[in-house]
Amino acid sequence: MPRTGHFILHSNVMPKITAGRYELRTEQTGLPFEVEPESTHIQVAAPRYTMPTDQILSSFPPANAEGAFGDRLPQIVLKRRTLPWERNPAGSVNPSETPWLALVVVAEGEATLSTATPVSDCVSAGTSLLDPSDKDVEQGLYLAVTETVVKKIFPCKEDLALLAHVREVDVNDTELANGDDDGWLAVVLANRLPVFDAAAKKPVRYMACLVNVEGQLEALPKPLPPVASFEFALAQDWTVLATINATSSPDARVMGNVDTSQVVLPSAALGPGAARPPAIPAAGKNAADAKIGVSLDGGAAMAQPSVSKQWSSATQKVAAAALDPDAKRLVRDTMAQGFRLPIELYAVERVLRFPVLAHWSFTTNEGATFETLMQDLDVGLLGTVPERAPNAPAADAAPEVVQTGHIGLDHRTRRGDPLRAWYRGPCVPFPTPRDSNAKDAPLALAHSADQLRRVIPDGREDLALAAAFEIGRLLALSQLSVVSALLRFRAEQFGAGRVREILAELLPFALPELKAERIDLGRYVALQVLPVLARNTDRMIGPQRPVADPGRPLRVDGDLDSLVAAGLGFDLAALKKRADAVGLLPALQGTAVPLAMKPGQSPNEKLVVPALRAALQGELQRTLGVAAPPRIVIGRPGVRGAQARPQADALDELIANARVDDDEEGQP
Repeated sequence: MPRTGHFILHSNVMPKITAGRYELRTEQTGLPFEVEPESTHIQVAAPRYTMPTDQILSSFPPANAEGAFGDRLPQIVLKRRTLPWERNPAGSVNPSETPWLALVVVAEGEATLSTATPVSDCVSAGTSLLDPSDKDVEQGLYLAVTETVVKKIFPCKEDLALLAHVREVDVNDTELANGDDDGWLAVVLANRLPVFDAAAKKPVRYMACLVNVEGQLEALPKPLPPVASFEFALAQDWTVLATINATSSPDARVMGNVDTSQVVLPSAALGPGAARPPAIPAAGKNAADAKIGVSLDGGAAMAQPSVSKQWSSATQKVAAAALDPDAKRLVRDTMAQGFRLPIELYAVERVLRFPVLAHWSFTTNEGATFETLMQDLDVGLLGTVPERAPNAPAADAAPEVVQTGHIGLDHRTRRGDPLRAWYRGPCVPFPTPRDSNAKDAPLALAHSADQLRRVIPDGREDLALAAAFEIGRLLALSQLSVVSALLRFRAEQFGAGRVREILAELLPFALPELKAERIDLGRYVALQVLPVLARNTDRMIGPQRPVADPGRPLRVDGDLDSLVAAGLGFDLAALKKRADAVGLLPALQGTAVPLAMKPGQSPNEKLVVPALRAALQGELQRTLGVAAPPRIVIGRPGVRGAQARPQADALDELIANARVDDDEEGQP
């Protein structure tokens, strides 16, 4: 299991068998009698025409969203890892590494999303499916597209395996596995970037459809060379159908019985010499009076807003539909608005149908991407020519120069305000006065260019010294030796100065002033700080704990020297007499101490064992005497029948003096 924030990619997870009906036949042999074989019919279920909502974990771009989505492929995440491979798109029962699902992204005006239709009509005419009776719903949706659109935007057969994969993620990663129970997710990607229409400067509304390509692999386009750039262009523009204003009957537009003599349909749909479908003029009016467009964009005369403007109100419609009790159906139906053009009624070329298991719409607007932000970045503070300030002289006017040698230039402040400021270079027509009154006094040291900005009496700023400071700083930083010296200063002197300031706050005495010579901070601490800490240990370090706790005092009866001499077995008087002559240390060295055994001599067991036994017995008796309570004799001494009882303690006295409860009287 990968850790949070990481995932493992798998090309696929193949199921053991595909969806469909199977017969299990059980036979028993080797018995003394015959047993009839047992047949059991099972059905492996899988979605075919609609995707259960509990199997969809997430989708990108989000449904009904608006933003800059042109730099990322749309995708849909499914909960069951084997779902894209549970059917064989070639119409076989054997599992195939080619998925039967494809995510297709169509722009508004390129395709038609049907309403609820019997599932038998949701596939192209002449398409044969494996077991047509295997259907999860009775009615479904289909995407109707012409062959031209399929060849331009649909993935080819070889790309299907590359557009579906499995991700193994951590179940605690809510971004990748929210709602999943095992951390295995199936992801289906689209092959088309939903880019913004930069040429027309208008947003584009897209619809992502998870379609079933089962039985229609041959209708997919052939592989094409890769494209290095992506620009918006409708694969086929059918938006002109939205300009037809049918007034003959309510369903004339849907049925296609509208005069389209002045409507220019896509040339790809109408081949050379192809006849137009029959049209019925509007009753009571001439065909020329019908409000229809005369070009593909249809922007000249429309009875309703153009398709390019309908996207702006689509999000409001979806939000309103979400408040309805039947929101699940209404939201999907509302997002399909704009994709219900009757293409099949007007197209001459073949129109293919693909079952749609899930769909959602979104809008790619101009948005702010990293590329657009970099292109629109205002770098006026980096040296570009600023905009001319209000009331500033025109570009062709004479430069604004004064007698001091200053010239007026356009200036943009850090806040972005365009202003006029004075500037003067190092070459001036006359000597300039010094800022300091004293002739030989050095000028004040500046640490930044802002410290040298001056406001003169006319209200403008004089930026001459500030510009000189900044130019000099940049020239110095361009030298490698200056940069390395600054790094050494920061690593050595800056750190030492910081430590010195910290010590100055802690130590009770003043630190010496730093002169031109270099201070050895380590030697200074060793010679100055440590003695101060040693003299003030209780206040600065804390009280010291003794090395060892004092033991019990020893009681000595008699002279200590006599006791030590008696213990060692030598004559103390002879030792003192010899010490007066030769000294105490030579006297001790020359005094022989009796030994229990000589070196190399073994102990006598007849003497050692009884001595050890007696010592142990004595120690045991002493211990028992301490642990056992003293005993007293009850009765007169010398009288037979006297018994020894332990002396009564505090608990015995408490029990003896306790009051007998009335309820317990008379009880045994």
